Amino acid sequence: MRALGWRRVAGLAALAAPLLMWSEFLTMGISRHGYNLVTRPFSDLATRGTPHADLFALGFFFVPGLLTVVLGVGLYAISSGQAWRIGAVMVTTSGAFLAAAGAFPQDPNSIVAGLLHGTMAQTCFAIASAAPLVLFVGSRSHTPFGPPRRLWLAAGIAAFAIEALAIALRPLLPYPDGLFQRPFTLVLTIWFITTGAWLLRGHRFEGLSVPA
Repeated sequence: MRALGWRRVAGLAALAAPLLMWSEFLTMGISRHGYNLVTRPFSDLATRGTPHADLFALGFFFVPGLLTVVLGVGLYAISSGQAWRIGAVMVTTSGAFLAAAGAFPQDPNSIVAGLLHGTMAQTCFAIASAAPLVLFVGSRSHTPFGPPRRLWLAAGIAAFAIEALAIALRPLLPYPDGLFQRPFTLVLTIWFITTGAWLLRGHRFEGLSVPA
């Protein structure tokens, strides 16, 4: 597939992933009695034994993870810069771990399942927090239709700071996981949407220069 085609595919994947995740979360979270949309972790809705857990794991973790992999592959295909491609591989890897978190959900009867799911999710978060910054560095030479670098920088700094603060406070101050998951996911949602919009605009922009 040519770079022009990858722009469109990756752009659509970038827009679809957060849309699906937030739709699943709000629909399932609101319908589940006693679930706090602000403080409870996302993973609680995918825990085995929870109503519609498999559906939530599919729509929040697995499919968005695969869409993120597509986004990463698309980003890799449209530029040859070293930093850019490292960032694209990081996006792809974070998507793979997100899908794995859905494939290995928590189980109240298994400590191993909880550790496995937590490891997959935390690895995804850690890689995703750094990927926008690496792509920002690699985007300096991206032409002719440059990405929204300032917004990428702001989103990258915010995501990295939220993740770093959550890790630093964990051994010092117990806190509900949702307090950090919500802003972290919101920041990455902004990054996904702006990246998707840029890719689709670039697809149309570059398409005008392709001979009929």
